[in-house]
Amino acid sequence: QHQQLLKSRTINALHLTSFLIVASTSMVVFSPLPSLTKHLADGIISSSTSSTSSPQARAVQILSLLSAISASIELFLSPLVGIFIDNFGRKVPTVIFLSMIACANLGVVLHPGVWSICISRMVNVVIGGFMMIVANALIADLFAGRGEMMGSVLGRQAASVSLGFLFGSVTGGRLTEYGERPAYGAGLLFSVLATFNVSFRMFDSLQLSRISTDASSANAPAVAEEDTSDKRPASIATIWKEIIEAPLSSIQLLFHYGSHMRMLALLLMLQSAPSFMGDVFQMFAKEEWGLQPKNFANIVAIFGVLGIVSNMSLPLVLQSFGLRNFSLFAILSSMLFPISILLTDSGRAVLLAGCIGLYGGTQKVGTTAAMTSLANEMGVRQGRLQGEKASMLALLKIACPVLYSMLYLRGKAWSEASSNNMMVGSDIVGLEMIMGKVGRKLPFLLNICLGICALAVTWKIL
Repeated sequence: QHQQLLKSRTINALHLTSFLIVASTSMVVFSPLPSLTKHLADGIISSSTSSTSSPQARAVQILSLLSAISASIELFLSPLVGIFIDNFGRKVPTVIFLSMIACANLGVVLHPGVWSICISRMVNVVIGGFMMIVANALIADLFAGRGEMMGSVLGRQAASVSLGFLFGSVTGGRLTEYGERPAYGAGLLFSVLATFNVSFRMFDSLQLSRISTDASSANAPAVAEEDTSDKRPASIATIWKEIIEAPLSSIQLLFHYGSHMRMLALLLMLQSAPSFMGDVFQMFAKEEWGLQPKNFANIVAIFGVLGIVSNMSLPLVLQSFGLRNFSLFAILSSMLFPISILLTDSGRAVLLAGCIGLYGGTQKVGTTAAMTSLANEMGVRQGRLQGEKASMLALLKIACPVLYSMLYLRGKAWSEASSNNMMVGSDIVGLEMIMGKVGRKLPFLLNICLGICALAVTWKIL
């Protein structure tokens, strides 16, 4: 009874911490571009030098470079974070990570400038990714092997993240109008609250799982010793070996743990790729539907609310469908959005399809639960699993925006070329007709293909 109370308290503390820290990082997400532009312009004026590019263009270049550097850091350091939390617990690393975010925001509040803003941007992005590793490992510690229960907890966790993003984005957008100090000050406040919440309310889940193991070992000592041998703190030699192998950890899930884990990792990549489209959808909405940034932000807010609703109702839906059937249903729901874009040119129709397919954003719940349970059966430590998974997804963060942008620009060129052929009365073959119709929609056609593949893999292995 006491252990169950500690688990409940820890999970509730995790949900609140996730809301606070996502709200903190979201509050400053709109600040870097206008703040950097202002400071770069002030630097040009004070130095009385001319520049071939505008301050805003230079700010965009800097932020793009920071995004690439952050993704590379996450790619190589995520496995090491997994090793770190496996050997030092979940609570202490979480406090360290949250304190780093608070210090980065404090630096901008005290000394706003190009360097402090860039450092804060990188810390918020990179540490935010590391926090996802810790959160997933914590949930896996407490609910590995209990698929539907884990799915419900993952749903509430995703709802906390979505609510934090929605609240932080709206609040930060308003605070940014008054300068960077109010926005970063609010981010500092929320990150400090998150740090105190973890320090005083969260119990280390790794210790809780070991307490459960020790309790069960009284009834089945041989089995307990065999199942948990790889979950004890690793030796120095083992840690050093894992550090050396860390650069290859992004592909470990595909080759190191057998065919079943390989198929689950491929399924996770298929499900995750559409979420890394970058700015392609915003460019498409602006050019095809004439949406201005304010209207696009409203659409993002609508999908944020839908994400909260779908994740909060996830426990009830899982009880009705079961994990496998729900995963199939969620994948089909996710395909409604790109299918509607492919079949219609109406933004309202696409928005309606996205609302109907609101459970599409939860399609990875079944895959995540299956990977966690399989790793638990194989004796793989959860921190290591989550670190390798984050490193693998970091590869997608680097490759997918480039791929989707290339598809959109190439399809747009083909579509314009086909339109010119029609204007001059040239004979149009079937391929030209197709490209003239769907050329700009190639990224969404790719998403449909990925959804079909994910559906087939889910049907086979879950």
